[in-house]
Amino acid sequence: MKKGLAAIIAMAWIAVVSASGVTDWTSKADAIVDSIPADGPGACVAVMKGGRLIYSASRGLSSVELNVALAPASRFRIGSLTKTVTAAAILKLQADGRLALDDSIAKWLPGFPGSAGITVHELLNHTSGVSDAWDAPLAEPLDTAHRLALIGKAGTDFPPGTDWRYSNSGYMVLGAILEKITGLSWSNAERKLVLEPLGIDAIGFHDDATVVPGMASGYSTTAADVVAKPPLYSITGPGAAGALDSDAGSVAMLLHRLATGPAPWPAIFRSMATGARLGPHELPYGLGTIPGDLHGVAIVEHSGGIEGYSAYYVYAPGQDVAVAVLENSDAPKVAARSLARRIAALALGVPYRTFEPAAWKPEAINALAGAYVIDGDSRHVIAVRNGVPWIRRDTGPEKRLVPSAGNVLIYANDGTDFIEPVLNERGAVIALKFHADGQPSARVEKRVP
Repeated sequence: MKKGLAAIIAMAWIAVVSASGVTDWTSKADAIVDSIPADGPGACVAVMKGGRLIYSASRGLSSVELNVALAPASRFRIGSLTKTVTAAAILKLQADGRLALDDSIAKWLPGFPGSAGITVHELLNHTSGVSDAWDAPLAEPLDTAHRLALIGKAGTDFPPGTDWRYSNSGYMVLGAILEKITGLSWSNAERKLVLEPLGIDAIGFHDDATVVPGMASGYSTTAADVVAKPPLYSITGPGAAGALDSDAGSVAMLLHRLATGPAPWPAIFRSMATGARLGPHELPYGLGTIPGDLHGVAIVEHSGGIEGYSAYYVYAPGQDVAVAVLENSDAPKVAARSLARRIAALALGVPYRTFEPAAWKPEAINALAGAYVIDGDSRHVIAVRNGVPWIRRDTGPEKRLVPSAGNVLIYANDGTDFIEPVLNERGAVIALKFHADGQPSARVEKRVP
């Protein structure tokens, strides 16, 4: 029998500090992780290369009430990282000849509204039009039949195969298809089809009543930025779109084994990691993963968010490097995406540019206040309060900017994006150069008169 993955990770961590080729970047990774406050909700980070743990870190508290620290084996709800497992399960059924991606879902769900016009493939890549515009009381347990009825009643956002919109509901429908084909619950189907064959024993579903050893408590924040409990909700609600839980090392190991395991897993992973298309247009999604680029290195990534928790992974197939970040807050001080991408960039040898905070004259900071056009009606708005600049995109959350050396503004506790004010000959700010993800190229956002 396979040794438990949590035990393997614990033993591997003993040797991490002496692993060759690691110590040249791990101190920088430690500095990133150290930006997480120690007295509140925190994060666990796991980095694997070739299926071997080369970096692990935990910061913050598993229980704020009891002042209990997080540990590498701590478990978290992983939200939409579940979609990676769901997609792999569907593709394993295809490899086994039990479905085809071009099949109409009416084959298994004939009573679902519009099922004859929706394919399995469209559910996987978010082109089905199945809408997320439905509501159920957060705390109400949902079974598959009830969930499907609520989703079906909401209708579609667009005709299948004509547009793209991220749909949690579409992956919940995939969970129902898993149940119809296998005769198991969606979570047991994913365990039998994916997790057990790949030897991943610490990713799973636990219902509301189950006591889960090592499970970190989930937190949120109030409008005054005070740590608080999230709304009461039932984990049965998100189903195959977002109800799994895991430790960080198991998420990283899953990616490694999907990509490098015995047949048919490498072929399944290649399908998952290939960007979907709609006619001539490339879509921002594959099948359960988001194909992308990290400073010139091909990656797949995905985020996960659910009440009380945040998650993110980055996997570089060419180097077989996997980074997983799990947090026990849905409003963390340092975003899971920022942690995962910055640490992945270090491990891959393509680090983000760093900046040193610097003192700016008050008039230079005050000159930033105003609105800047991004695309169409979208805008960045900068406000200055008590000498501190804050930026907001449209109706999104407000984020603090840190004036830095070299006429650059960075996002507090982020380290991925940065901004350069553009001045006219009189020294007035007339535009912003927005460098997404630390790229040298920039989007110019002109100031609204």
